[in-house]
Amino acid sequence: LHTFTELSMGLPAHLPICHHCGVDDYLIYEFYTAPTGNDPGVVSYTCSACETFAGHEVPAGWAPPGWRVGH
Repeated sequence: LHTFTELSMGLPAHLPICHHCGVDDYLIYEFYTAPTGNDPGVVSYTCSACETFAGHEVPAGWAPPGWRVGH
């Protein structure tokens, strides 16, 4: 059962982390859009340890580990 812990549109961009577990070790990235022009990057993910779901804007230059846009 997923719980949406934050809908961050309007919150400052930040790095993905499970706010319940306090680490990013167990994150499964489900959706990512890279920043384009004036639009920020956005990510959504689930923590596989506690099944918490979150999504928010991410800082410029960040991408999920191993993620290759367009490939």
